[in-house]
Amino acid sequence: MASNWYDVAKPHEDIRNGDFDESIFAAKLGDVVDGVAPPDYNDPYVFYKKTYLTAGLEKLLRRVYKKLDQGRGPGVVQLQTPFGGGKTHALILTYHYLSNGERVEELLPEEVGLLSPNISAIVGTDANPSEGFRDGDVHRQTLWGEIAYQLGGEQAYAKIRGNDEDRISPGRKDLRDLLEDLQPFTILLDEVLEYIVRAKGIEVGDTTLGAETLSFCQELTEAVSGIENGLLLATLPSSEQEDFGDVKAGNLAKLEKIFKRLEAIYTPVKGEEVYSIIRRRLFEEPDEAEVRSIVDDYVQKYQEHEKNLPGKATSADFREKMELAYPFHPEVIDILYEKWSTFASFQRTRGALRLLARVAEDLYDREKSIDLILPGDINLEEPPIRQEFLSHIGNEYEGVIASDVAGSNAKSMRLDQENRSWNHLAQRNATSIFLHSFAADEGERGIDLPFVKLDVARPDTTFPLITEVLNEQEQELWYLNTRNGQEYYFSNVPNLNRMVVDKKGQIQPSDVRSKLESLIRDELGTRMRTYLWPSSGDNLPDNEDLKLAVLDPSENYTEQELRRWVNRSGQSYRSYKNTIFFAQADEDRYGRIQDDIKDFLALQDILNGVRQGKHSGLEEKENEVQRRLENVEGEFSQKIRDLYHVALVPVMNGDSLEEIDFGQSATGRENLDSWFRKKLSSTKHSKILERPPSANLINKKFLGNSDTIELQAILDQFYKDPNLPALDQADLIAETVANGVQDGSFGLARREDGELRPTSVRTNEPLPPSQVNFREEGWVLVADEKAAELQSQVQTEPAGDEGDEDGHPTGSAPSGTGASGGSSVPSGDGASVGSSTNSQEGEEEPLVHRFSLRASDIPTRKLTDLNRGVLMPITRDAGEFTFTIEFEVASTDGISERKIEQTVMETLRQLGATVERKDTD
Repeated sequence: MASNWYDVAKPHEDIRNGDFDESIFAAKLGDVVDGVAPPDYNDPYVFYKKTYLTAGLEKLLRRVYKKLDQGRGPGVVQLQTPFGGGKTHALILTYHYLSNGERVEELLPEEVGLLSPNISAIVGTDANPSEGFRDGDVHRQTLWGEIAYQLGGEQAYAKIRGNDEDRISPGRKDLRDLLEDLQPFTILLDEVLEYIVRAKGIEVGDTTLGAETLSFCQELTEAVSGIENGLLLATLPSSEQEDFGDVKAGNLAKLEKIFKRLEAIYTPVKGEEVYSIIRRRLFEEPDEAEVRSIVDDYVQKYQEHEKNLPGKATSADFREKMELAYPFHPEVIDILYEKWSTFASFQRTRGALRLLARVAEDLYDREKSIDLILPGDINLEEPPIRQEFLSHIGNEYEGVIASDVAGSNAKSMRLDQENRSWNHLAQRNATSIFLHSFAADEGERGIDLPFVKLDVARPDTTFPLITEVLNEQEQELWYLNTRNGQEYYFSNVPNLNRMVVDKKGQIQPSDVRSKLESLIRDELGTRMRTYLWPSSGDNLPDNEDLKLAVLDPSENYTEQELRRWVNRSGQSYRSYKNTIFFAQADEDRYGRIQDDIKDFLALQDILNGVRQGKHSGLEEKENEVQRRLENVEGEFSQKIRDLYHVALVPVMNGDSLEEIDFGQSATGRENLDSWFRKKLSSTKHSKILERPPSANLINKKFLGNSDTIELQAILDQFYKDPNLPALDQADLIAETVANGVQDGSFGLARREDGELRPTSVRTNEPLPPSQVNFREEGWVLVADEKAAELQSQVQTEPAGDEGDEDGHPTGSAPSGTGASGGSSVPSGDGASVGSSTNSQEGEEEPLVHRFSLRASDIPTRKLTDLNRGVLMPITRDAGEFTFTIEFEVASTDGISERKIEQTVMETLRQLGATVERKDTD
């Protein structure tokens, strides 16, 4: 089981107890000097214990010691770092060392000994230029008066009292004389720029106190630089990363000019030192062995999926970064330093500490069981954390977070709830992208897929799932955008998804219904006669054709109503009940496909608008709109089948309807009627015959209670009786009859004048299916015992030349030819097959060598009979031949041009047919 981060690196007590006070990161040198700072700053030992001594800080302490103890090094040191970069922290570190060295001795760097110098600490933001400084009976008016008083008390102050009271800066010599006697000393100046700006408003003769203070800084730096054991340590803000007005910027330039000859030390934070600083300030010492074990798991995952991640994830030094930054992933800190710190308002180390302390407090409070804190784990739903980010980018992004990223109604959270197996990947993806979406430099805004994977993947994460979830988010989120098809970012400008939502609200129900009708009609083929949204059973003709009635999804049909459709046709009772099937719409999927149609119509409208220049700013998204439109359209075929995945099949002579659920359809295109026919004819359902039924079925159904049944009646029952499987190819029953005759399951005989002719009986002998003719009257199936009885009568009659009473020869008919006396079996064209009554045995049958025929008014439902009784007999005698078809079709509903081109014409082309004429209108 993976370790929890808070067991490996335990947060400091104030974070664990929920007592974290963010003000502890707003360090103030004045509060430390006055003894009123928070314990983390006020207590020298605690302060040093929680401070990670970077190389810059160690260098600073050594420089202070060497200058004050040995007189080595420069006397004036400037600390210049970006806003919140640790300048004040460095001054407090120096102050505690010089004033409380014995309490932090064990924590000092090597070669840094104890000292007891005179110390002056000035904080420009605490000083009031108009009121000066008050302490006891001595009222100091200026910085020079206060510095003298702090270093040497009233005696030192007395030496420059006149300059202080007149608010005129002392000269370099006066300052040097003053400071020589106060060695060793250190002057700490923090936020002096703020004091100078305010002092500009106080007039001193024909100048201002601000101008005099600038002159003082010039004189002071020159005076201190010449004193052996004196040190001036001053902080200046960075002009590049802080947002100044013209007045402040001008005064900063003057201060920089004053200090330009002096060495500047950029204290914190260099490179990877920030990881250690943050860990020291927020957490107790971690279990390093456990840290290495956790990092090993991640590094192994990164190496296995190297191609899915940015190059740095598998670089040699990334493991070290992960160990240094633990329990945070390095990306958490890098995002803040490389992107958010580019905003002038973000206080770099101070801001990162405050924000990450909130993150740790939230995760600890929720007992979030994770082994490493990734960028995707930052909880933007927590108000203090969310506000930390919003304070730099504006509250208008509050709605973006609530809509797409975090919160009870956020779309990413909804997606996670609907897909538990995602393990909150949608929210983690969105959080990562949001954090990367902001920087002062627009070119730095956004994140590509490999970095998203780095930000959210754990050792047990499936990498393709991250992509799958992100693709889903692209379709759902309103403010998620892409740049160049590669970089993801959030914007407060709604994306295409939001535009689709707005457009969908304007679409009329009648437009949706019209489109749905068109989509369904496009999915109807020729495997069954289809009737789209019939209003009553009268729309369904009473004939032998298999019919699929596609029911209107907006109607609420009752079973009684549909049974009436099955049993009646107009005012008459329906004969062919076993030819009707109903496609019933799924109510839930009806709602879904209506929404899909709205998506399609909205995208279509947007695409037209883009091409007509109506949507400025969306031109680059034309391909995306086109792609989404094609994707939606490409799924309609399957969604139509999914809408109609339930069939209602008449049973019990039409007195009941059996419901059959086909389940989920396969992806891709397939006509609705083809799908229904395939499902209904499958062995699972067996509602439509696709192969010859068994002879046993014929015996059981038709010869169980009778010795005979008319051949025509058998065929009719398959069309009329819902207790039988439905039929649309008479050849299947013909083949069953032929097979049953051949294996002796029953016999085939001729009935004339109500009597069976024994000489006509066929059983236990081959019978071609083409010779089974259901349309010629007089042919009956005979039970096997009855057939044997009839044949025995023929065998017992004496042989001879004497004919029967009709003048026909008697005796057994040769196999396959019927009786020699001219009795016949049904043939494909309805004529008798056997000896002609005008032909004597042995006489040659007359032949023709050319045969042409033109016949009209043949219905399409008789094509099977046409093939069996006309084309096949000629082919058997004459061999392969070609023929011409000609037809003219009129339809009030219209015929799909796509079907004509893609089905009819394509079939003819594949057959090699020559199309001589084709007219449509």
